[in-house]
Amino acid sequence: MTAWKPLSFSRSAICIPLLVLCAQSNALARAGGYLHEPPFSSERIDQLPPEVQNSVHHMCSVNATAAQYFATYLDHARIIRLHFEHFNCEGQQIHRELNRCLHEEFVRSGSHYRLLKTYFALCDD
Repeated sequence: MTAWKPLSFSRSAICIPLLVLCAQSNALARAGGYLHEPPFSSERIDQLPPEVQNSVHHMCSVNATAAQYFATYLDHARIIRLHFEHFNCEGQQIHRELNRCLHEEFVRSGSHYRLLKTYFALCDD
C-alpha cells in the first residue's frame, strides 16, 4: 500500500483551481470581454461640438451615421477634420467622386467651431 503524500495533494489542490481559472479567462478572451461597437453609429456624430453637428445634419438630416475615423482631431482638438468616406446618409455613402472624398475642416475660434475649408481629397488619407 502506498502512503499518503501531503505534498502531492497540495500540488493538485493548487493546479486544479489554476486550470479552471485559465479556462475561464480563455473563454472570456474568445467572447471579447467587451461590448462590440457597431461599424457605423449616430452617436459618433452626437459627440461632435454643436456647430459641427449642425453642419453634418444639414448635409443629411435623416439616418446620418459615421464610422470611427469620420472625425479626426488635430492640434489638440483646435481643428476637427471630417472624412466623408466614413459617413453614411440613409445607409449610402455620399460625397464621393471616384477615389476622392469630401473633407471639411473646422477650426476652434474662442469657444466655438467654424468651417475653415471644404475640399475633395483622396479617400482614407
